[in-house]
Amino acid sequence: MSLNEITTPLDSATLDSDAQYDLYYRLVKHVLDEFEINLVEWNHHRICTKEELKSLEEYCRRLAFSLKAMQLKYRFDEEQMKVDLTESGFPNYLELRYIHNDLDLKDEFKAKFPPKSDFKEKFIHQLMVNKQHVDKRDLFEASSSLYYDMIQEDKIFQKFVLGKIKKTKSTFAMYVLDWAFYDVTLNRPFICFMYFDYKHDDKVEQEIYTSVKECADRCLDLDNMAYMIDKRLKYVHPRKIKRVDLGILHSIFSKDDHEITHALLKAIAQKDVPINSFSLTTTVETINAVNSSKVSNDLLSFKKQEIQVWSEITKHKYILAPHRVIQLLYGKIPNTIIHLHHEPFEVEELPEHEN
Repeated sequence: MSLNEITTPLDSATLDSDAQYDLYYRLVKHVLDEFEINLVEWNHHRICTKEELKSLEEYCRRLAFSLKAMQLKYRFDEEQMKVDLTESGFPNYLELRYIHNDLDLKDEFKAKFPPKSDFKEKFIHQLMVNKQHVDKRDLFEASSSLYYDMIQEDKIFQKFVLGKIKKTKSTFAMYVLDWAFYDVTLNRPFICFMYFDYKHDDKVEQEIYTSVKECADRCLDLDNMAYMIDKRLKYVHPRKIKRVDLGILHSIFSKDDHEITHALLKAIAQKDVPINSFSLTTTVETINAVNSSKVSNDLLSFKKQEIQVWSEITKHKYILAPHRVIQLLYGKIPNTIIHLHHEPFEVEELPEHEN
């Protein structure tokens, strides 16, 4: 077994009740919505470009859609969704794999379920005529039927999602490629951008897609990832690589040693902030090509390949939280908050109850 496949109970924890799951689903979906809304501010402060903003929005929507699918999948199931409570706050990566596997079985399972109208008629008869509760097995089949109708490959957030090469408006490169992955060790979503130059060729384009998929589908040191991609692509010249760690979601469900988690949990216990309080720590890493050098591609070749010389990695952390949580963090961990690259971004609190 690979070390990356070893999980601890807190990496794949189950919550204690349906009420906790209801709160968890609402919380994560709310945070994703607020992150997406706040990207306009990110663009204003030049943390992301308009091109990046659109891609970030798309991947947030994929993640929110996947979470909605998980909620439906497990609504009446005896099994429960697994959550990483340690410096993540997001579902265990296996949950995304299960959805992807379910896509392969979609037609097979849909054929086993009766039409929606049959479920509706049966439930009405049971409730209105028999005056009895609907059997849980019937509810499970109905929710499963809806789940298999719902899931679509172009809407879910998979372990690796690859965008398309596009022309960019940046001044330092001609093309940009975006992709996203869900790290199997950290159980967190990452979104990446590579700006580069190359002479367009269908074969080289496919090599770019293949190399990115094989070299950048997990959380490596950014300079190592940049070198691996650059080394494999003889006819491509990367100019900049940017990676967004969507975040550590700190909440009542967190069970880690992070200072924000400690401050938040203590405040919730003392009722200084409500139980549905949260904070999202997002990290943006960037590396730029500052020069290039030519090296032999292998021992048997005299033809030299241009390899990029990379800058130091720039790493900036950002916090998104409701007003009361921001005040709490300024009071409890001022040194951390003061030394952020940008003051915390204020987002809406999670409503106590769904509308």
